[in-house]
Amino acid sequence: MRKILILAVEQINSKLEEKLRHKFDVEIGIVPHDSVCEIKGNIKNKWVTICRFASDESLRNIMTMFEINYNIMSR
Repeated sequence: MRKILILAVEQINSKLEEKLRHKFDVEIGIVPHDSVCEIKGNIKNKWVTICRFASDESLRNIMTMFEINYNIMSR
């Protein structure tokens, strides 16, 4: 199973994990509220940042960024 690491505030982590856990092996990391959040993926045995986002970014925008960037990087 493909692995991803979500580094975000607690509220976003739970929502992203719920959406992504069906396709990915999800690991979670908590960051402070005003920090930059990111999703990393284990692509070709290297941890690569797939997308970065603000802690107040909408879930829809985060998912769009993630899906587009993951598809580009995993080719």
